[in-house]
Amino acid sequence: MKKIFFFFCILALSLPLYATKVEIGKDLEIIVDGKPFFPIMQWAQSKTKMEEQKKYGINTFFGQGDESTAVEYAAEAARLGLFVVTAFKEEQVEAVRQSPALLGWLYKDEPDMPGKDKKAPRIPTAESIAIYEKARAMDREHPMFLTLTPKFDPNIEKVNYDISFYKDYNKATDIIGYDIYPIFGSMSVEKLWWVASGVTELQRLYKGKPAYAFIETNAGSKWISPSRMRHPFPYEIRCEVWMAIVRGVKGIAYFTHAWVSQENIGNPNMKKRMAEDKTNKFYTQFGVPEENKKELTKINNQITRLTPAICSPDILGKVTKEAAGGDVEIMVKENEGKIYIFAVNMKRSSCTVKFKVPDLKSNVKIAVDEENRSITAGNREFSDKFSEHATHIYVIEK
Repeated sequence: MKKIFFFFCILALSLPLYATKVEIGKDLEIIVDGKPFFPIMQWAQSKTKMEEQKKYGINTFFGQGDESTAVEYAAEAARLGLFVVTAFKEEQVEAVRQSPALLGWLYKDEPDMPGKDKKAPRIPTAESIAIYEKARAMDREHPMFLTLTPKFDPNIEKVNYDISFYKDYNKATDIIGYDIYPIFGSMSVEKLWWVASGVTELQRLYKGKPAYAFIETNAGSKWISPSRMRHPFPYEIRCEVWMAIVRGVKGIAYFTHAWVSQENIGNPNMKKRMAEDKTNKFYTQFGVPEENKKELTKINNQITRLTPAICSPDILGKVTKEAAGGDVEIMVKENEGKIYIFAVNMKRSSCTVKFKVPDLKSNVKIAVDEENRSITAGNREFSDKFSEHATHIYVIEK
């Protein structure tokens, strides 16, 4: 009897795990096993950090930040009920693709950036396309992700070389993303709108593909003098996330790495670039200050709760707005008998916005999500104040 039991145990262990099916919906939403899913991704972390970072609302680990195999990395994510987007390596595909934790594959990060010879792209687009075709041939159930630098957007970066090769990435991926860090990478605190600009340009170049955006969370760049740095404020992180969503992304990813110790950020006595520190002794994969951890948790939990609304079709013509000052953009959705208005102030100036909703009745209470307040509607309209880079989400019961 014991031998029979042992045989079936071995047989069960040898059977493939249930593979997660990942699809792209008609509104470019990501669908996992038949349900809308909004990836909230964390870049290049050790698998030992997964359990802690799950507490901040992270649901997907993007790339690996340790020496474990992709099988081991996916196994830890599966244990925690999380997902991974892991490097495509032919020898690991068969084992990893059966994992319930696998959301998708990636090839190499930022293949479009110039190489050591200062020519772009550093990886020929033909190679990226060939890897994509191989990945799709070996696994049709999981999409390829590809992350670009912002050099495709002339509103952000002025480059002195031909960027026509960017169109080739249409053939190299299923889901396209990019990274821009106005504060962390450029100390351009007036340029948070770069995040939104990149999303729009990305969607123009790659119509029909879901987009995602990387979001900064902390200071600590190795290329900027510590004396000039500051962490992004919580409201700035929130604004970057929601301006990307309002512009249409179907996922976000956080960059949390740092090369500067917390106590030296903003220190006027630390004027040398961290690139001179060849030891990287202050390097950490997760250099996020406590107040920003709290904000990330709040943002991520809110996104997860509102995913069915975020991933539903846009409702055009249901809501219009008027604003004196500021630059508030909106996204309007309808889900389960409710209208959602996602509103983001793109500028560092305050304003008051009047929202006009033709179907709205007078004296209706409009909930402002997670702000513990409501607004009473007037005659088919309501107004609200926006501080600089503020975001508000309104929920109207139909």
